[in-house]
Amino acid sequence: ARVSTTARTLSFEVASPAFLRYRTSRHRRATMACTFAPNATLGGRVSLRARSRCPARGALMAPARVAPKTRGLTTRAVKEVSGADFQAEVLDSEIPVLVDFWATWCGPCKLISKVVEKAEAEYGSDKVKIVKIEVDPNPELVEKYGIYGLPTVMLFRNGEPVEGSKREGAINLPKLKDHLTKFGVEA
Repeated sequence: ARVSTTARTLSFEVASPAFLRYRTSRHRRATMACTFAPNATLGGRVSLRARSRCPARGALMAPARVAPKTRGLTTRAVKEVSGADFQAEVLDSEIPVLVDFWATWCGPCKLISKVVEKAEAEYGSDKVKIVKIEVDPNPELVEKYGIYGLPTVMLFRNGEPVEGSKREGAINLPKLKDHLTKFGVEA
């Protein structure tokens, strides 16, 4: 079965005609009672939750419920920096700068982007500045700083990369906080 949504309605359609074949009329009535009957207007994400089980087939019965929209955790977006403004944004910064090297085709980069956004929200703008640099349009920065794996986070302080702060691969928020704390950046 497949659930499709539009701006105001929710429809439930059966992907296979074999689903409609039944052996007995009693079973058909029980199955029909167990089909989903969504009747909610969409104001958020649709969540199908079971209230009970169909006695004939053991299938879950549930009307669609609308979960409220949740706001993002970040109040400010992580700034994307290009090679042209790398000097001004990173090297000339008076506070430490955490640089996230990423690429659009990199799956783990998409995972770590949420972690970097959460870190941006938790750390004050006076403690650390967090920026992202896409590697494909900036090969000179990739070569200069030896970025061999993606995603890579690196801490810069006083215009220089902090020794040992380069970390490659996906990372979760607690480990990122520990990594920053190791180099003197406290939340």
